[in-house]
Amino acid sequence: MAAQLLKGSPEPIAALNRVKILEYSLPLEQREPLVDVRVHCPNIVWQDHVCPYLRKTVAQMVNSAAASLPSGYKLRAGTALRTLHMQKGGWDSYFNRMKTEHPEWPLSALRRATNKYFAPYDQPAPPGHCTGGAIDVGLMDPDGNSLDMIAPTSGWEAAYTWSDKISPEAHKNRMMMVEAMLGAGFSNCRDEYWHYSYGDSAWAVRTGAVTCPYGWAYALPEASTAFDGATATIKSIQSQHDKSGRFVTVDLRVAAANQENLAFALLWSRDCDIQLDVDWQALPASNRILFISSDRKSWDVLQPLTTSGATTKFTFNASNDRLYFYSNPPPPEEPKVS
Repeated sequence: MAAQLLKGSPEPIAALNRVKILEYSLPLEQREPLVDVRVHCPNIVWQDHVCPYLRKTVAQMVNSAAASLPSGYKLRAGTALRTLHMQKGGWDSYFNRMKTEHPEWPLSALRRATNKYFAPYDQPAPPGHCTGGAIDVGLMDPDGNSLDMIAPTSGWEAAYTWSDKISPEAHKNRMMMVEAMLGAGFSNCRDEYWHYSYGDSAWAVRTGAVTCPYGWAYALPEASTAFDGATATIKSIQSQHDKSGRFVTVDLRVAAANQENLAFALLWSRDCDIQLDVDWQALPASNRILFISSDRKSWDVLQPLTTSGATTKFTFNASNDRLYFYSNPPPPEEPKVS
């Protein structure tokens, strides 16, 4: 029985939905907070696209797992917290792929196939990544190389944690990570060797618990200049949330930092109402046009609400988890007026 538990158990959606989420009975200020893993987990290699938040306990567990690895080896994280939009994008994409590959399947079969690898976002049980309790990891050797954990397989064929199709070397590497993560208190999704969680509904089902601590969690909106070409002074950012903790408004104030350009990003604010004040003082009047993009490939001109002196106010609803703003970008196509 112990070996069976070690190697995982099924995670039917109905079972996840029966798990009672304890923090929903608590005021928001008493729920376990998210922490910025860039600060709390400095020895983990975080990929640039990661939404960098986990629950405080989970971040501490990641550090414990990393500390248990042989000297020089490091954990590499590809996913921490996911926004609803991120989770929806993954689920919908895989569902549509299954629908194309298996047009004869009924809706129930398509959903089961998709749910095996992507937790649904329309159920009472939140997807693990959307609680801040789940993380996707890999391993790096002392020279900074990613360790092989799948050869000679690839893709979803390699996903099953206890696969007998991988090479002895890949198995050895994989078990090094499994032992570190399980030893720190995580549970593993047996269908995804990289996915570990604590405190979410799936963790409860895997461990036989009937309650779990974590429900939906929401990343704090962030203004950033951490990308190539960024140049701006972030003067202030304030966010307000509703009763569930979801952020609904953002008040952001930025200023040009030089005479050439203004470039910054607004992160984790999708569907929020944004009030943006831009201080153009350092820029010549000819550069005081603000472009907006979600991918830095196609650009729209953001129409101002009011202008007073060298300050312009903009209001809009954020359409993406990542929005980029430039005062003078080199768009690949003629900007459209929005």
